[in-house]
Amino acid sequence: MASNPIREHEPYTLEAFAADVDAVVTRESTQARIVQQLEPLLARFLAAETLPDQFCCAAPNRIASDHQDFTLYRLHRGSGDRFNIMAAIWPAGGGTGVHDHAGNWVVEGVYRNKLHTIRYVRQDDGSQPGHADLRKSMTLDMLPGDVAHVQYPDQYIHDFINPTEQPTVSVHIYGGDITQETLNYFDPATSAVEPVAHDLSYDNE
Repeated sequence: MASNPIREHEPYTLEAFAADVDAVVTRESTQARIVQQLEPLLARFLAAETLPDQFCCAAPNRIASDHQDFTLYRLHRGSGDRFNIMAAIWPAGGGTGVHDHAGNWVVEGVYRNKLHTIRYVRQDDGSQPGHADLRKSMTLDMLPGDVAHVQYPDQYIHDFINPTEQPTVSVHIYGGDITQETLNYFDPATSAVEPVAHDLSYDNE
């Protein structure tokens, strides 16, 4: 079937991006295949620069919590919360702290500025409550248009940091609803780990 030249040259909007993500998540059943197919879609969306302006600025009067000093906007909610598309605005020097994603996959990319990512591998078997031995396995500096992913169980523990003096805007596709999850937060220096439930929130809801 011949391609539609008009459609090929249309802007890749958030609505079109969300529809394509939904098709992948509906069709595929493994994390590996999902993230493999979502990364080029996210790269295309970032390159199109069609993220609405209201999602590129920090929420006014945001009050930072222990685990969220960044603005988080929900851009699209997949049916049954099979996935959510989110935009994050990271203040200068801001970050998440070392955490996991409760076994869920994530595909992430930078829309503006820069984001520094540190990945960790857990060395212990998790049998001792409150204790986790981590080894730093990779660091990654992501620039506009760069995409990466978090996939369980390989290098699913990570930290995001904005190392610059300007806000960073990133887009994330999350395999679930991060605001409804119990995430583990780690302190590599003390080998401590703490489960924290429902501590993140969307600033546009």
